Amino acid sequence: MSSSPSEWPVTPLEPDVVVRVGRSMPVLSSEIEACVASHWEAALAKHPSLYNGRVFCADVIGPDVISGHWSEYRRVLAQMRQPDLYGPQMLRPLAVVGLLRAADGIVIGQRSEHSIYLPGYWQGAPAGNVESREGEAEIDLAAQLLAECHEELGLTEADCQVGGCLLACEHPRTHIVDIGMDLTTTLDFEALKERCRRLGNAEYQALKLIQPDTELPGRLVPTLSAMLEQTR
Repeated sequence: MSSSPSEWPVTPLEPDVVVRVGRSMPVLSSEIEACVASHWEAALAKHPSLYNGRVFCADVIGPDVISGHWSEYRRVLAQMRQPDLYGPQMLRPLAVVGLLRAADGIVIGQRSEHSIYLPGYWQGAPAGNVESREGEAEIDLAAQLLAECHEELGLTEADCQVGGCLLACEHPRTHIVDIGMDLTTTLDFEALKERCRRLGNAEYQALKLIQPDTELPGRLVPTLSAMLEQTR
């Protein structure tokens, strides 16, 4: 990651911030579309399981309202590989990130070394793009985070409770915007690890329990650093 944590802009959010669709997906020029297609084909050759789903991109981020539009993952991936592809009309894809409070501390996850985005970094868990899984048009951030809980950690709605939004943190190069959210589970760390091993999707190569006297790992996604700072 080329940018230091201090270069990631952080926007405090109201706990009940609303996400709205403000416009339709823009049409790309033939030149940019060709670049997107080229990046997508190259990525598929290396990661055949990639899926071109609908992802939400922010146009305006305020403390109580986020407005944007639905796009597609291949456009986002192309920007990750070529950050200046869209010029001043860059995409700002939203992602949800949990600050997961287990019964005995805060749990964080280390991204796989094979991840396209920030491999090996420690982040809040779970995390994932704000996407349209069932063709829905409206955006429910709590439902998005619960879906990631199930996919990545093997947790059900009965195991965890989504709290309010905390902050938005934007990667200055890829412009991915993490929405940090409070999340609690009734499980302790050992039970959570076992559940993740048995039912999760292997998103993380390791999980770690953070307690008041725990030394933090060196490579933290700045979103996680900002959320942990709020807990002090």
